[in-house]
Amino acid sequence: MQDKIESMKKEHLLILEINEKNYTVLKNLFEKNDYETTSALNQESFEALMKSKEDYDAIVVNAHIKFATSEDIQKLTDNEGEFVPVIYIDSAKVHDKALLEESFKSGAADYIKKPFDSKEILMRIEYHIQMSKKLREYKLRIDKLANLATIDQLSKSTSKMHIQAILRHELNNYKRYGNDDIAVIYLGITSIEKHIVTFGLEKGEKLIAQFAKFLRANIRESDVLARWVGSEFLILLTNTNIKTTESVIRKLKIVLASDEKLAKSQLELAFGVTSMQKDDTSEELLDRVQYAYKKAKKQTYGKFEIA
Repeated sequence: MQDKIESMKKEHLLILEINEKNYTVLKNLFEKNDYETTSALNQESFEALMKSKEDYDAIVVNAHIKFATSEDIQKLTDNEGEFVPVIYIDSAKVHDKALLEESFKSGAADYIKKPFDSKEILMRIEYHIQMSKKLREYKLRIDKLANLATIDQLSKSTSKMHIQAILRHELNNYKRYGNDDIAVIYLGITSIEKHIVTFGLEKGEKLIAQFAKFLRANIRESDVLARWVGSEFLILLTNTNIKTTESVIRKLKIVLASDEKLAKSQLELAFGVTSMQKDDTSEELLDRVQYAYKKAKKQTYGKFEIA
């Protein structure tokens, strides 16, 4: 429904003019062809536009305006990184080649010179608006793909691939500076198989998502939560030594026991813990913390192991 509403909105053009007659002709032309228009014809009205923070689909500029620089106009196109085409119109009888070059250097999408043809102006503007929309759609697809690569879609936490890159980055920093302790927790819901057998896979996945949400809410913003595989997670804790990590795990257990939704599921958890060493590779660090987790799973009580 939202997409339908968006598609019904008129395309919004900004007209920057110095000539009242030119402005009237352009405004009437655009509005007759179902565009919404906003305009500035002097310094005062342009400064008001700068404060309004409106969004435009395209900007039509008289190439000879003095009340706005190309840098000022570019600020108006800063719509969360989206490309807004700027089309310059040169109404002078004799064209200044230097002005044309300057306009394109400043980021102009097009430059229209006399003699003007109404149909040509409309076609060029529509072309640039459509190209802008295609660029926007492409950017959204790229962002979506990047998001899929960095975010685990079930748990909405960091993906396995991305946490490996983060670990490599943190290790490089630790080897170079080595000032702060960094700890890693590998934990999992060891009772997940029983839960799935009893309630089904869909309920099992829902439980994993709820548990991930619980973990995110109970670690610091500076820490990183990632789903490694199945119901197993990895938490990277910055500025944290092993002793402090034990306190973090105790806190998680206490808060989990009081969580209304998750307490009913009677989750059984196991925790493996290690800290970063200067001679570690990311593979060695992961092997060590996963080894600790496997040992913790075998324990009858506590289910906590430090490696």
